[in-house]
Amino acid sequence: MKIVFNKTVSGIIEIARGMFTIFKHAFRPAITLEYPEKKDIFSSRIRGRLALTTNESGNLDCIGCMSCTKVCPCGDLIQIDTSKDENNKPVINNFTIDLGRCISCGNCTQACPKQAIIMTDEYELADYSRGALVFDKEKLKLSPEKSAEWRDKKARDV
Repeated sequence: MKIVFNKTVSGIIEIARGMFTIFKHAFRPAITLEYPEKKDIFSSRIRGRLALTTNESGNLDCIGCMSCTKVCPCGDLIQIDTSKDENNKPVINNFTIDLGRCISCGNCTQACPKQAIIMTDEYELADYSRGALVFDKEKLKLSPEKSAEWRDKKARDV
């Protein structure tokens, strides 16, 4: 009889503890975001979509050194086609990244000597076809204003 009484009392105590926890949390403000309507604000170190920065005149900061392709663990994920202009400066003819295969490791952004390739805060990259995730130079290119904004944000986070 004593065992049944002890189990009953311990059950009532556990129910009371659970009800106290529920009562305690019932009057707290909600911490969840209503996700597509409200989005969280991330730091500049988020590993989102890759993008190419531009200078004030709208030209790419990339010099075509191919260091991003060398450090990428995914093989031929980043493809760059360069040539020289009449002043013997490198010109980027083609720059493609297959974001469907990218593992967002950030090696390419760290290896770039000009910090021409960055990871933006865009993280919604889902699509219905793999071909839509292959970004060319025009899709990757940021505006000069957006590039300057990212440079300022990086400088503040350091």
